[in-house]
Amino acid sequence: IPNIRGLVRTAFTNNNFGTAFRAFGSPQAYMASEQIVDMLAKKIGMDPFDFRYLNVAAEGETCSTSVPYREYPMRAMMDMLRPHYRKALETARAESTAERRRGVGIAWGGYHVSKVPDHAEVDLELNEDGSVTHYSTWADVGQGADTGSILHVHEALRPLDLKPEAIRLIRNDTGLCPDTGSASGSRSHHAAGMATLDAASRLLAAMRKEDGTYRTWQEMRDAGIPTRYRGVHAEDWSDIDPDTGHGYGAIAQNYVLFMAEVEVEPATGKTRVLGATIVADIGTVGSRQAVLGQAWGGFSHAVGFALSENYEDMKKHASLRGAGVPRCNDVPDTFTVLFHETYRENGPHGSTGCAEGFQSAGHAAILNGIDAAVGVRVATLPVTPEKLKAALDAQAQGIASGQAPWDLGCRLYERLESLRKEYPAS
Repeated sequence: IPNIRGLVRTAFTNNNFGTAFRAFGSPQAYMASEQIVDMLAKKIGMDPFDFRYLNVAAEGETCSTSVPYREYPMRAMMDMLRPHYRKALETARAESTAERRRGVGIAWGGYHVSKVPDHAEVDLELNEDGSVTHYSTWADVGQGADTGSILHVHEALRPLDLKPEAIRLIRNDTGLCPDTGSASGSRSHHAAGMATLDAASRLLAAMRKEDGTYRTWQEMRDAGIPTRYRGVHAEDWSDIDPDTGHGYGAIAQNYVLFMAEVEVEPATGKTRVLGATIVADIGTVGSRQAVLGQAWGGFSHAVGFALSENYEDMKKHASLRGAGVPRCNDVPDTFTVLFHETYRENGPHGSTGCAEGFQSAGHAAILNGIDAAVGVRVATLPVTPEKLKAALDAQAQGIASGQAPWDLGCRLYERLESLRKEYPAS
C-alpha cells in the first residue's frame, strides 16, 4: 500500500474522558476499514469473503508501513474459515424471516505485540525442595498472567521435569521482584516469556554437571553456586522512519479473522449475536484453555462495543449494567475458535501475545452482519435498537441515513494541503 495519508485530531469535550483500553486504537481503525471493505465488495456485487480472499496479503507484499509482514498465514486462515462461512450463509438464508432477519459478517483483525524499545526482567530461583520460584511484576489484571508464568517456566525448564505445582509465583512485590514492564499491548506474554527463557538458560547452566545431569539445591549450596538468576529481554531497536512512517516498530504481530452470525428484528431494531467463529494465528499455542479464555472474553467485549456499551452520562452509565456491559445471555453460546499455528522465530516457545487481537475487530464483523441482514449501517456505536430502528425507518421512506462528518476544525485534504504550503520541503 504505497500511498496512505492520515490526519489525527484530538477533541476535548465536556463529556466523560476516556483512556487507553485493551486493543487501544485498533477497534476504532478496524470499525472503519473492515466496513469499507464490505462496502467496496457490495459496490461490485462480490461476496465480502471472496473479495477479501482476492486481496489478502500474499508472500512478500507489504503492510501499511511499507515493510513485509513477518508471517503470511492470511490465506490459509481464510481457507480454514471458508466452510464455516458457507454453512453460516446457508443457515442464515434458510432461517431468515420477515420478522427476524439473519446475516453473516466477517472482519479481519489482529494486533501488534509490544513496541520498541522494550525491556523485561524475570528471576528464577531453585528451592531446597526442588521447586522453582518465579519472580516478576507481570501484573494479572484478569488476563491470566499466573497461567502464562507457570507455562513459560514449565516449558523453559523442561530438562528438570517439573510438575506445574512445583512452580511457585512471587509477583508484583517491587521489594522482591525485578521490573517486568507493563501488562499491556499483548507484550507481557512475549517479553516476560523471553526473559523467563533467559533466566532458565542461566539457571540450567549453573545446575548442569559435566556428565549432563543437574545439581540439586544442596549440591549448589555446597559448591557455593548461586541458586537465583535474572533473565532479561531487551528490544532496543526502532526502525520506524519518523518522516515516512516506514518500518516495523513492534516486536511481533498476531492475526485474527472473525465471523459473526446475527439476527435483527426490523420491527424493533433489536440485534442478537447468535454465533461466532474465530480463526487466530498467535504462533504456537501453549495453554489452549488460557487462549480460549482470551478469545471468549475479547469477543464478549466486541458484542458490547457493537450493540450496547456507552459511557457519556454519569447518571445513566456509571454502573456495569448502566454502561451496557453485556450479560451472559447477550454473548452467544455457539462459539468456535480455530488455530492456525505459525511458529514465531523471535517469540517464547514459538509463540507471541494474543489478548488484544481477540478484541480488535469482532464488533466490525457484527456490524457487517447487521448490514448483511437488513442492508443498513449505523455509523456510530453502539448500534442500539433505537438507532437501528430509526435507520430502518429512514430506509423504508427512501431517506438516506448516515453520520454527518464530524467537525473537528478541518477536513483531511484541506489540512494536508495547508501543511504542504507551510512545509514545502517535506
